[in-house]
Amino acid sequence: MKDLNVVVVGAGIGGLSTALALAADGHRVTVLDAIKEFAEASIRVPPNSSKLAAEWGVDFDSIKKETSRGNRFVNWRNEILCDVPLDDVKERYGAPYYFIHRADLVDALREAAADPSKHPGEITVLTDSRVVEYDYDKPAVLTEQGKWYAGDLVICAEGIKSLARNAVNGAPADPVDTGDVAYRILVPAAPLLEDPELRTLVTEPWATHWMGPEGHAVGYPLRGGQLFNIIVDVTHRTDCGEPVGSNDWKRSTDNRELVERFKDGWCPVVQRLCSMTGEYVKWKLAELEQPLKRWVHPSGKVALLGDACHPMMPYLAQGAAQVFEDAAALRAAISRCDKLSDALALYEKCRVPRTEYVTRNTQVLQEWLHLYDGPAQELRDRLMTLKTEENPVFWANDLRRDWLFGHDARQIDVQQEIPALPPLPPPDSSVYPGKNLRRRLVGYRRATVQGI
Repeated sequence: MKDLNVVVVGAGIGGLSTALALAADGHRVTVLDAIKEFAEASIRVPPNSSKLAAEWGVDFDSIKKETSRGNRFVNWRNEILCDVPLDDVKERYGAPYYFIHRADLVDALREAAADPSKHPGEITVLTDSRVVEYDYDKPAVLTEQGKWYAGDLVICAEGIKSLARNAVNGAPADPVDTGDVAYRILVPAAPLLEDPELRTLVTEPWATHWMGPEGHAVGYPLRGGQLFNIIVDVTHRTDCGEPVGSNDWKRSTDNRELVERFKDGWCPVVQRLCSMTGEYVKWKLAELEQPLKRWVHPSGKVALLGDACHPMMPYLAQGAAQVFEDAAALRAAISRCDKLSDALALYEKCRVPRTEYVTRNTQVLQEWLHLYDGPAQELRDRLMTLKTEENPVFWANDLRRDWLFGHDARQIDVQQEIPALPPLPPPDSSVYPGKNLRRRLVGYRRATVQGI
């Protein structure tokens, strides 16, 4: 199909990558978003997404960034348990693995969208344009300013709070609580560089994961070593601050919550990191209780993309990467098919199994990351030394890592072989007894680890 007029709802990573992907084939794209300015946060850009963005005109050379050396897992006493080096990523998978400030990545996407030399199509990005209504048959969307935008195709890339999801799915599919909240912190790297115990966190860019009872922290440098990013995930039960309620998704607060939460038993490194900032953003982590019944509306003219259809916890660092893959698969399906409805059906068919598998792995990893000290934790630490499928660290197994990083979403593959999931901890070791993880992992085929 050629010369489509596409309306994309959402000017985040999903909406902008979709616009770039489709404009690369000459389509006209209008992107609408309620946002007036883009929030600051960090993001990991693995090779299965960095190669796509580079193809669409994103200039990574212009972004201050770090290239990841790998993932490091340590216990809450700061003892290294597992290193997964990623220094061969570019040679093995065709693109680097970056640590990037989210605002810098979004700016690079917007710059590529605004540069007509980057794509033969036409991209118009309109912010301060909140979509309040969908016409799924026309298709068209109405903004709160009272203006309708119609096209041949509407893509809903509006995130986890998607207005269109229930109608597209044909049934309610509201986000559910995962049991965790996330604290997102950015601090200047200079104080770390002055501290002999902390400076290698900046000079050696690993994504370091400190694991402890009912919580873990992840840290890595950004902007060429100018900033250090800290993400702390803790259970509601051990969160020391005001809860993020059902009607809000994030709030700013000071660091007293984190200082209190990590004062007992945690290593001095984590304690110092948590005390380095005066204010940060606290997010509620949510997901869908079950996979959607469908991503494409029966009209065959409206489809979901990204967090609107597969929100996931950040524990595999694949949320944004899977959004890039969605955009690439959508482009490939449209270029292959003569009918739009057939293209959207093909897009859904090739993307659902992959995103569902990645989501399930975030749920499995969540269980292992937050164990109390004891037999299950000791087993986890032993399994982390293995390169087999029993290692709960997803990237530590070559088969799983190749499947994740080596995937090329530009090639439609509806017969892709899905690796086995890592095992779950024994049921009685879970710190989420009320969540009933076994119910969430519908179709889970692997037995839990026994014999400890």
